[in-house]
Amino acid sequence: MSADWTHGRVALAAFFAALLAYLSNGSLFPLNADTAPNVYLSASVLGDGDLAFSPFEAPFMFLWSAKGADGADVSINVQSWNQVAPGSAKSFAEHYAEGRLQFRGSKYYVVPTARERPQTGEPLFVGTFGAAAGLSALPFAALAQLAGARLWRDQAAAWGIAKLTAAVLTAASAAMIYLIAVGFVSRSRALLLCAAYALGTCVWSTSSHSLWQQTPEIFLLSLGVLCLLRVPAGWLRGAAAGCAFSAAAACRPTAALVAGVAVAWLLLSDRRAFAAFLVAAVPFAAATLAYNLHYFGSPLEFGQLAAGERVAQYKTGSTELWQTPLWLGAAGLLVSPSRGLLIYSPFLAAAFLGAVLAWKDPRYRALRFLTLAVPALWMPAFLWFDWWGGWTYGYRPIVDSVPLLAVLCLPALARILERPLWRTVFAVAIAWSIFVQALGVFVYSPRGWNTKALRADGPPADVDQAAYRGRLWSFRDWQIGYLIANFRQARAERELVIAY
Repeated sequence: MSADWTHGRVALAAFFAALLAYLSNGSLFPLNADTAPNVYLSASVLGDGDLAFSPFEAPFMFLWSAKGADGADVSINVQSWNQVAPGSAKSFAEHYAEGRLQFRGSKYYVVPTARERPQTGEPLFVGTFGAAAGLSALPFAALAQLAGARLWRDQAAAWGIAKLTAAVLTAASAAMIYLIAVGFVSRSRALLLCAAYALGTCVWSTSSHSLWQQTPEIFLLSLGVLCLLRVPAGWLRGAAAGCAFSAAAACRPTAALVAGVAVAWLLLSDRRAFAAFLVAAVPFAAATLAYNLHYFGSPLEFGQLAAGERVAQYKTGSTELWQTPLWLGAAGLLVSPSRGLLIYSPFLAAAFLGAVLAWKDPRYRALRFLTLAVPALWMPAFLWFDWWGGWTYGYRPIVDSVPLLAVLCLPALARILERPLWRTVFAVAIAWSIFVQALGVFVYSPRGWNTKALRADGPPADVDQAAYRGRLWSFRDWQIGYLIANFRQARAERELVIAY
């Protein structure tokens, strides 16, 4: 590559290359229920000016029943915005007012608040996973609305905006991985790591395709690490990192553990940056607490914890949220055949060697805080009641640790790439990682392997059910193998619209 290419230009090229890859499958599916509130939050902000949803505003987020032919209540699955009967010109609210519909509560991904909509008296609900991730799509949503898009009524527009936002944020994180890496290794090695991160991890197969909590969090964690490692020491370094890490925590509260490790590191190494970090973090922390206070009546009440007990009861028979033994969650998310990070992205094993070398080699002293941040980020996921993440592909519960792990690979690159055998193994690991992620991008569907029957005439072997959870540990019946062996069938399953 020409010397005229500055690191900034290379990073910009990496961004567009990653973005092209993330948009390459040309599909909005599979839709996922967890992300529905984030997808439609912009529509609520632009329509009602708030961060909440009401039953008549978003009927598909709620449970309803109607009178059947025999007079008995029958549950109905509402997919459209305001229609119940085909050909009816009446609104959803009008059908309800006439007694044709009964409200039965909310779906798991929205939780009740202490508020109601003044204009209609409807109870208000908010997304289980908070509002910050959904707000990241607001710029694109506003432009789409100005162009005439009707976000509530046009499913393709709403989910397309979410996918574009996710792809842009994830591609930006890949560019930042390059900018971080090139401060420690050669340009060619930095590009290799950037490509492996962008295409060989679940940021491609999962994070880049919809607005999960982790999607903007990954962008912000990458930005925070970039600020700490590449911005010169001083107040700007601390303030920028404080903004990035605290915003990441607003998207997903467990990122606060990374912020805690980072600020402790600054306390020991750069007092001026430490003070700036704390000051810059206050607005984001205050906004999160104010949101909780406004909607739940307590600054320390989080929607995910409120909804978690109900889901935990369904999946495990217990309302305890932190019930998984640490060893089980760790083994499951690191090495189990159908959820293990080292199965889906084995090249990241270099991060473990890199973590050791960071403490031995003073050249990588600045990376040492990451060796503490990664396990801090992993711990809640290991202990959470459904460590496997429900119906998902790969290691989604810990995908937010991937940018940190990619950076931790840096100290190991020289040892690996300068030894022929190790270099070959690393190349094979990257190739396998990219192949596995491509399967997720072009073939995976949520129902597929996660609910497949073990016999042709048998019931669905849903991994969310305790009786079938052992499938997560089997190499004879594993997610990757299923997609390879049933490629055409899996592709067909993917095209089915997933109800949310």
